[in-house]
Amino acid sequence: MAAGDEPYFAWVPEPALVTELPATAGERLSAAELAALATGKPQVPFVDLTVGIRTKDSGAWVGSPHGLMNLAPGSERWRLFHSRRWLPSDDVRDLAIGDHGSVYVKTPGGIGKLARRETTLVKKMDEIDDTLVKHHIQFGLVGGISLNEPGRLDAGYSQHSNDNDGLWTSLYVAAEAFRYGVTKDPTAKKNARRALDAMMFLEQITGISGFAARSIVPIDQTPNHARGEWHRSADGRWWWKGDTSSDEVDGHYFAYSIYYDIAADEAEKQEIRRVVGRITDHILDHGLYYVGPSGSPTTWGVWAPEKLNHDLRRAGDRGLNSLEILSHLKAAEHIVGNPRYTAMIKELIEKHSYEMNTVHQKNAWPAEMVNHSDDELAFLAYYPLLIYERDTALRTVYMASLKRSWRSERLEHSPFFNLSYGACLQADEWTNPGQRPDRALVEPDDYDRDICVEWFRDVPQDTVSWTVNNSQRQDIGAVSRNRFRRARGQVVVPPSERHVMRWNGDPYDLDGGSDGRYRDDGTAILLPYWMGRYHRLIE
Repeated sequence: MAAGDEPYFAWVPEPALVTELPATAGERLSAAELAALATGKPQVPFVDLTVGIRTKDSGAWVGSPHGLMNLAPGSERWRLFHSRRWLPSDDVRDLAIGDHGSVYVKTPGGIGKLARRETTLVKKMDEIDDTLVKHHIQFGLVGGISLNEPGRLDAGYSQHSNDNDGLWTSLYVAAEAFRYGVTKDPTAKKNARRALDAMMFLEQITGISGFAARSIVPIDQTPNHARGEWHRSADGRWWWKGDTSSDEVDGHYFAYSIYYDIAADEAEKQEIRRVVGRITDHILDHGLYYVGPSGSPTTWGVWAPEKLNHDLRRAGDRGLNSLEILSHLKAAEHIVGNPRYTAMIKELIEKHSYEMNTVHQKNAWPAEMVNHSDDELAFLAYYPLLIYERDTALRTVYMASLKRSWRSERLEHSPFFNLSYGACLQADEWTNPGQRPDRALVEPDDYDRDICVEWFRDVPQDTVSWTVNNSQRQDIGAVSRNRFRRARGQVVVPPSERHVMRWNGDPYDLDGGSDGRYRDDGTAILLPYWMGRYHRLIE
């Protein structure tokens, strides 16, 4: 299955340019027929149907006070179009099928239009990336933006500092490095390098060798000191955010290793060796802690055996943080080549059983307490570890950990988790990280390739965070609560039907969004796509 230039049809919202509904094609459904659909199979998401039309190909469109639904011929589920992402209002009062299959809906918010347009995934990714470059970069850091008016970039916006600016920027470095590895497009390398420079600056700005800041803001933009630990830079030009977490460190190693292998020339490799060496030496010099200006470890920068193996308060961190430090040291060993790092890996394994700690890194129970942020961090650590580790016995243990984690994630249909898993499986045979594989080397069903491709086609190109409500749907099973006490479904709804989130979000989360006043940068789409393409897993 091609996943680049192969055309496919996608539904897109367009200006209706009419004040009344046009004459409709198809057959209008009677009240009795609507009632039959409401109780039939497959289950409609909402049963209080207001209007319906059966199309000439035996499909159906129906409206409700909660959105517009479509049953395509041969489909096993209804597709739901709701929220301002798709409609002027969810309250569908009437609808019509126009020329070329376009759908018009009448709502209290006006008339909306959905049209089927031919596109390709490459075009979609290019447009997401173009918008990111134009609107989502500040001081080289990549992040979301707050919109002055709902959904409108042209009305102005602001990009505020974030606890995880370093992490989000590192994921973009990786995405563009993978894109460069596929296309050799110099723009991809330019984008990756700009973001890489910002990451390197986060380590330089603190004045503490190997210690990277979470974020930065110019000195004239006084940050909210009640939200985070802020410090003035030595040159007096910047504020930098401290108490840096393992999240940030995960991102730095992930990005540096991928850029080093795929995009860096020899001069850049020397730069990366120096910064990775400083970060790794900092961690080892401080006894496997990340230590900021206070001289004490940061809240989450803890990888030391006396904490992970012997402090019950850190028992929940044991698996993930053991995985992280083994991954970081393996990446540093590959990039820098310092035998000190190899010796520490040996010590953590032989004296403290860190490799066995990784097997149970995934905390899957109770379901309402699952931490999806930890899931994202784990897969960021799995990738370098399993790309670089060649010891057969250790690979067996690490693959047992990865497979256990992926089995828990598989139902979420995440292309990031699926394609990371596929790449790690591939590394059993693909042993040269600096050279792109010439074929996939693993079977498509092993990592759910077709599900990944469908996700990329379905995910909205517009990453505005519209408010979405799914908890009253009839087709999602019983509703429980997640660790934030938010409504949680039994199944994951497709990305086009849920609110915008990154891979640290809970895909079972049913309700959420920001009324169109926030826009995500889109890296969560770009990274798995170009990773999959680089590894030839979706070609």
